[in-house]
Amino acid sequence: MDLKIKTPRSDEYSEYAEKVRTEARSRAGERGELVRHEVGARMFDLMEEYFPEEHAERRRQELVRAFGAGIAVGFLGREILRYTRR
Repeated sequence: MDLKIKTPRSDEYSEYAEKVRTEARSRAGERGELVRHEVGARMFDLMEEYFPEEHAERRRQELVRAFGAGIAVGFLGREILRYTRR
């Protein structure tokens, strides 16, 4: 960034200050996302470590849901193809 600022109340100062604020917000948002991701990953690790049965059950439930969604999408896709070929 260019630091050719005449006075603290000038337009250049206001533009520079706004750029700094925008960049700071962006960096804080990126760091926040990273922290939330790391905390979430660690929580899953702890759940698996301290509650293996519950973790395995939750994993099975997620797999069953994903399988069911796959079947539903496949069925709907097949029916849409049949309908469009008429």
